[in-house]
Amino acid sequence: MLKYLWLTLVILFVPIIVNAQFNGSMLNEYQYGNIPSDESGDFNSIYTRALLDYQYQDFRLSTGLQLYQTPYEDRNYVNLSSAQLNYQTEKISVNVGNYQEVLGKGLLLRNYQIPNAVIEDLGFRSKQYFYTDILGASATLQVKNMTIKALWGYSLNNLYPPTESWEQRRYDELAGAETHFKIKDQRIGASFLSVNNELEESYYGMLHSGGSFLNYFSYYVGYASYLGGKGKDDLKGDSYAAYGSLNAYINSFGLSLEYKNYKNFLLGAGVNEPPALVKEHSYKLLNRSTHVLQPTNETGIQLEVFYNINLFSIITANYTLANNDFGEDLTYHEWFLEYSGSVFSNTDLKVFVDFAQDPFKGEEDRISIGSSIDQSLGTNFGVVFDIEGQDFTRYEESVNNFYGGLTFRYKSKLFLGLQGEYSTDSFVTEDSKYWIGGNVQYKPHNKHTFNVFVGERRGGPACSAGICYEVLDFRGVEVRWAARL
Repeated sequence: MLKYLWLTLVILFVPIIVNAQFNGSMLNEYQYGNIPSDESGDFNSIYTRALLDYQYQDFRLSTGLQLYQTPYEDRNYVNLSSAQLNYQTEKISVNVGNYQEVLGKGLLLRNYQIPNAVIEDLGFRSKQYFYTDILGASATLQVKNMTIKALWGYSLNNLYPPTESWEQRRYDELAGAETHFKIKDQRIGASFLSVNNELEESYYGMLHSGGSFLNYFSYYVGYASYLGGKGKDDLKGDSYAAYGSLNAYINSFGLSLEYKNYKNFLLGAGVNEPPALVKEHSYKLLNRSTHVLQPTNETGIQLEVFYNINLFSIITANYTLANNDFGEDLTYHEWFLEYSGSVFSNTDLKVFVDFAQDPFKGEEDRISIGSSIDQSLGTNFGVVFDIEGQDFTRYEESVNNFYGGLTFRYKSKLFLGLQGEYSTDSFVTEDSKYWIGGNVQYKPHNKHTFNVFVGERRGGPACSAGICYEVLDFRGVEVRWAARL
């Protein structure tokens, strides 16, 4: 039915398309290879995602297409992934079709899109873009100091690829509303969400407030809970989520303190993504070692302090505490310290040290250190050298992980890199193992980017924008082309 709705909208808009503003983007990925554990051998695969957008005065018409093709028929698809009609003025915004929305800082609802992230599930072995959305309708009204938002639709569960049925991928029917009032520098609001599927009809409510004071401080507090319904009566009074944050900025000093308390608060098939309060690292080994939020039972804090030594140098310290109680207390601790700055006129340096206790993974006394050096070689050339090391104990076994990378660059157009990893982790490899790969990135201008990877790449957890997902190992050749129109 969706394709017929989209066709009707296109026909209606044909007369004005010639006067509309057109833009779009495309991501293409070709691979020849496989995950090393797959005994079926290497194969060719092509993934494409295309987005087209027409803007005409206050209207925008958008559509998206995904396809994945391999020699295996059960993994292949061509999918109209999105179609949206949007009307927006200064006071009103209306969406019909596929749209993304957030309610209550993600405690009740969070849709997301991780740029250029293509995921492949180990069970289905079919690729798709890493995003979530709602298929339905939403409207937002802004009147003076009050904002009112309402939404309805079916939420996308991206655990299932486009090869699976509508009932699995759009399992949860949602209806929600949010309003907030602005009083000087403060905002006070309330949110509501209902979740309806084959197993439950649940209602959730939330109160929240945020703002700033004394020109130095900002805050946000929110509390959400299960209000009732069918299918979860035993959770009434025992399903809630509390989140708070305080930020301070005084001269060269900054501080951020966050608190979380989540209990039985995984909504539907996972339509919400509460703040994780875990430091998100750009470093390879730390990002892979991150703690993944458990909204069914988790309390904790995150404290981050930074100090600007001068215009070009900053020291950052972070402490993360997450406690899970599943009949046994499992408490995650992480201490992180980093220096980032320009040490010479042509040299940028980053140095970090990280210490963690992670009983969830059985990792004791995990220490990680590393450095990144970006050295300019004249006006147009430069070299980047990255090195990271990690050591921890798991069940009396000593585990070592290492990562190294060397990249040569020409202006911001051409990058030639070589990366290598080494591990003695028995959870990953029976014997010690090396992963070696090389890549080339070419950006002729800001509308096209070409990437080529050859070799073997280690997988594992990866996190971006507070969302974590699993990346599979890969061995072979990968070519990517990202374009904007």
